[in-house]
Formats: sequence, structure tokens, C-alpha cells
Amino acid sequence: MKNTILTLLLLSLWIPVTIDKMIYFPVFKTGILRQPFSDSLGLLLVYLLPVLETLTVFLLLLPALRKWGFILSTLLLLVFTAYIGVALAGAWGELPCGCGSVINRLTWKQHFFFNLFFLLLSGYGVYQMNLKRGGAAGGETAEGGPA
Repeated sequence: MKNTILTLLLLSLWIPVTIDKMIYFPVFKTGILRQPFSDSLGLLLVYLLPVLETLTVFLLLLPALRKWGFILSTLLLLVFTAYIGVALAGAWGELPCGCGSVINRLTWKQHFFFNLFFLLLSGYGVYQMNLKRGGAAGGETAEGGPA
């Protein structure tokens, strides 16, 4: 039950932002290329991020691969949140937001906490999947057997 709720919450993030990137690709591309890193990294991210976000959605939708969806979601959100944290620390001054959807209306500080919330959900999903797997595998050794 917990994993279903976590999955639905994460899908409510990943589906709209992924679709937004695809529908408004030129806007997304411009926003990424205005960020304070090289154009070659920017071009890589322009094509890689929508693929990774789409993969996250599919992994979360497939129960057998959901743990990988939680892991990928956690990794993506960790990088996004860290980037925003560095921006908030003043590393680059004013930054344009390359975000789409409703997220583009958030301040950088609000965006940080928004991402942090979803990062915690993703991490908790990984934790829950590990608990579920450990319990299903019979985390105890048989009496008299090797430990």
C-alpha cells in the first residue's frame, strides 16, 4: 500500500514534467542552454533528461522494476536538488529556471523544498522496496544453519 501511494505521488511529478519537456522542447532546450555550464553538457542534458525521466515513469509503472524507478527517481532528484542548493548558496548569482510546468512559477527556494520533498519520497520508496525484498527473502537464517 505504501509503495502504491509513493509511486502515485512520484508519477504525479514525473509524468507532467516529462510531457512538458517533450511538448515544449524548444523552451526546455533554451532554458537548459542558458544554465551556467558548457553548451556541450547542456546539449547532452537536453536529450538525456527527457529520456531518463521517461525511463523513470516506465520503471515506476512496472511493479517488477519499481525499485529501479525509485532508485532512478532518487538519483535524478538528488542531482536536481543539489544543483538548486548550490544556486541558492550563490555560486552563480541569478539563474534562469529551465523548468517547465507548474514548477516554473516557484522561487528557487520553493523549488528546493519541492524537490527535497520528492527526493525524500523517492528515497523512502527505495527503503521500502529493500524492506519488502528483505522480508520476502526470509531475512533470518534457519536454526542450526550457517549464519
